[in-house]
Amino acid sequence: MTSGRAAILMNYVTVALEVGLDPYRILADTGVNPSQLRNPEERLPRGAIASILERSAMEANCPQFAMLIAERRDLSAMGPVSLVLQQQETLEDAIRTLIRYQHLLSDLLTFTLEMHDDVGTVRTQIVSNIDFVPRQAHEAVGAILSRAFTEIAGETWKPECLHFMHAAPRSLEVHHRVLGCPVVFGSDMNGVVYSRSALAARNPGYRSNLAAYANSYFETLLPSAPLLSQVDRTRRALYVLLPSGHGSIDNVARHLGIAARTLQRKLEGEGTGFSAVLNSVRRELVVRHLLNSVHSLASIGEMLGYTSPAAFTRWFTSEFGIAPSTWRRSAHDDPGFAPPSASNGPSAIEASGFLAPPVWPM
Repeated sequence: MTSGRAAILMNYVTVALEVGLDPYRILADTGVNPSQLRNPEERLPRGAIASILERSAMEANCPQFAMLIAERRDLSAMGPVSLVLQQQETLEDAIRTLIRYQHLLSDLLTFTLEMHDDVGTVRTQIVSNIDFVPRQAHEAVGAILSRAFTEIAGETWKPECLHFMHAAPRSLEVHHRVLGCPVVFGSDMNGVVYSRSALAARNPGYRSNLAAYANSYFETLLPSAPLLSQVDRTRRALYVLLPSGHGSIDNVARHLGIAARTLQRKLEGEGTGFSAVLNSVRRELVVRHLLNSVHSLASIGEMLGYTSPAAFTRWFTSEFGIAPSTWRRSAHDDPGFAPPSASNGPSAIEASGFLAPPVWPM
């Protein structure tokens, strides 16, 4: 499985050198050839982008590393999708178009738009078994996303705020400079929040004839999204819905636009069931949550869908043979501590040589 487009790392070498790193060593350790970064459409190996960003930020002691990367990226970082985004009439149209073509950016990244009262939230999530907190990757995605839409329509498409699940760095000066809006850390989601008025605001560059041409052209030119199995579709939905406590089969089925019984029947047709898929996603997410010290064990249990800390502890202990509190202390105190793997293959950290769990100063 591939990861994202190399476009997000196009200026990586320059930024890494500026903060005192040897970017070529880090790229080599992660299995990426510098020549791959010259082609924005190059697809990098699974977990490579998140590992490179996280390792670079830690080695340079620069928690703003992803912000420095995003600051030098413009709308073109989204590749061909940027052309069709510029021809959408409203911000909501543009976001829904991005969601439609998200597979062109990365097959490990998912966007969803949720509407609540007077705001709309674009939730972002990395759908992969990554055994560390991908804080830099999430910050890069959020920053590039919000800056791209602002570039299209200016202040009218500016977000209300950005949310990140990880803890805040000591200084937010760079974040505020790059994002130009409030940032909420320690949240129960990663994403960008827009007001209803911003979502409905008209793109000043919109031309109906050009929009129709662009939409038709891209419909025939761009590759369609790969057909996902029901298991994969369910996994992607759970990655987004679980942290907000909406990971039940009814909520997932509603998110996918089918009935709960239909969802279970399709999963059984692929040799599994909803409970098994849910358990697999919980195993993958719990490692990130426990390494993210900003959330309490009770909060983590809630984000995984457990109604009580005791139920969460029983599940974790049965899955990994150790209490979650003990696991978290060991991971924090021992840099060589190996996270429990949710699969039999090597984790993204092991594949990249990045063995230490990210523990940032608070």
